[in-house]
Amino acid sequence: PNDLVPVLGVLGTGIPPSILGGSSSPSSASIPPARDLIMDPNGKTLVICHELCSRHLTCSPISRNSMLNSDPPPENVRRLNVLLNNEVGILRCSEFEGCVWEGEARRASMADILKIHEYSYVEKISQICSELPDHPNAIATLDADTAISRWSFEGALRASGSVCDAVDRVMAGDFRNAFCAVRPPGHHAGPRGIVKCANDPEGSHGFCLLNNVAIGAAYARSMYRNDGIKKVAIIDFDVHHGNGTEAIVRNLTPNIEKAVIRLPFAIGQMETSRYRPWLDETDINNVFFASTHGYGPRDQRVDNSHPNQGGWFYPASGKTVTTDAILSPSSVENPSYADFLSSQTWTRMGEESVINCCKIINMGLSLPKPDDIPGMQRIEVRDSYRKEILPHLMDFDPDIIFISAGFDAHKRDSMNFGYVGMVEDDYEWVTEQLVKVANACCNGRIVSVLEGGYKIHGGIVSPFARSVASHVRALVDGGSSREFYDKQEGEWESQFERHMVEEKERKRRMKIERNRSNILTDKRRHFSAFSGDTDANPNLGNAWNHDMDAILKDPLNQNLPGASPFMNQQGDEEPNRKRRRQPVDYKELYEEMKKENYEEMKKENYEETKKENYEEIKKVNLGA
Repeated sequence: PNDLVPVLGVLGTGIPPSILGGSSSPSSASIPPARDLIMDPNGKTLVICHELCSRHLTCSPISRNSMLNSDPPPENVRRLNVLLNNEVGILRCSEFEGCVWEGEARRASMADILKIHEYSYVEKISQICSELPDHPNAIATLDADTAISRWSFEGALRASGSVCDAVDRVMAGDFRNAFCAVRPPGHHAGPRGIVKCANDPEGSHGFCLLNNVAIGAAYARSMYRNDGIKKVAIIDFDVHHGNGTEAIVRNLTPNIEKAVIRLPFAIGQMETSRYRPWLDETDINNVFFASTHGYGPRDQRVDNSHPNQGGWFYPASGKTVTTDAILSPSSVENPSYADFLSSQTWTRMGEESVINCCKIINMGLSLPKPDDIPGMQRIEVRDSYRKEILPHLMDFDPDIIFISAGFDAHKRDSMNFGYVGMVEDDYEWVTEQLVKVANACCNGRIVSVLEGGYKIHGGIVSPFARSVASHVRALVDGGSSREFYDKQEGEWESQFERHMVEEKERKRRMKIERNRSNILTDKRRHFSAFSGDTDANPNLGNAWNHDMDAILKDPLNQNLPGASPFMNQQGDEEPNRKRRRQPVDYKELYEEMKKENYEEMKKENYEETKKENYEEIKKVNLGA
């Protein structure tokens, strides 16, 4: 097609215009040389998981009898089973034979953990777990969401250690990227565990114990500071805001936490300094965090006067914002690095400066409205990356990229309440874009860490399993791909996808109008046949002959006045293929069954009577 020529090049050449350099002649193109597979061989993907991650129990053993009255919690041991089981795990299929499996991982060291979390919080989790007996039914709760067992803390240590091991293997050049299939998840765990916000003053752990991805990122920045790792990026595409990771990133600059103490006869204020660096005072300029997630009310049953009457979507934080440290770094007030502690310049920074000095992008996506075009929700998610996250990530130029890979944004996952609405192709697309950025900035170094994703019904064909497979597939393909990220290609792709979605919506509306017109025409014919006057109202049919050109010109966000009997619940243009049942007259059916039964009984009685008469005649003859 002509509209693809500016992007793909002239038919038959296979040379994009970007390579032609403005020349229309393919012969003058500067085609990049073929890759030397000896000097730059195809990389492999490491899949790592420790068995203790499956010893983190959140409920009693799951069986049909034990779960008759209640369902198991969303975060349970079966999440890893659908991925890693030797017989039915989706990552064990032949498609991923090229991956290298690692079943051992070290415990994360306390020094690495304390870069992220406060010791009082770590000690609390450790003590609670150690006091529980080693029994499958011995479950304790940290809050209404999060349950732990005897081996939960040890499993969390192994999960964080898996990320650190993955960093070591990728940095050694053994693998181009890695996927850590671990649990418990961690991106809601802040410096002291629970992260509170204005919309949720209480907060909760959100199934998380230790922030695995933050521990791995801090480990990479501190351990490999002399091996080229200076800038670290964390990308989170879980449907829930990574509030714990953001709180940890904001803790890279010193701040004062204030708390009001109320006594019977006095009110006081307590101030506590908070500062948890990963390496040094330059952390705030060398750590990048971006998150796409749902933000807003839990459902649409709200009105304008009470916008949060249905409750907030967890964790009720993450409003769309891009900090000034990314948009205009020169306008941000930074503490003096030369005399960072002695001058105490950070204490004189205003609250707004403290908020904006970290490189953070939050894309809080709202629920789709009833009049939105079907399919446009996915385009909005992709545009969040194409227009905001990916260009700024390229400008940041990271040395290694970490991914908080949550798969509960799938449109079939009930945990998202309708937010985001991604499908398997979207997870693969996002991963491919991050691989392109990694190819351009850091030799493809990516460490992905499993977070959410709870729709496991169906096992290997469940939305969770298929989404993880799409993500890992893109990582595997990234081992051989050396394609760079192209912003112009993303802009064209966005326009093309929007055009396709709008065109599909126009065709759907045209089909609805045709079906409505046909139905009304049939009704007019039946009315005319019933009345016996075919010319009673000759203009009745013409009133419903809609102008299709006018329909195509109408804005697509208008609600249609009626619904089509050929539309399914998802709003697709295909007709409903469910077989229509003919109406049944049960009274007539009963009479027919009664009649058939009477005839059958009459026949049976006749045969029995005939048999009895024969026996009597036989006896009489024998007596004679």
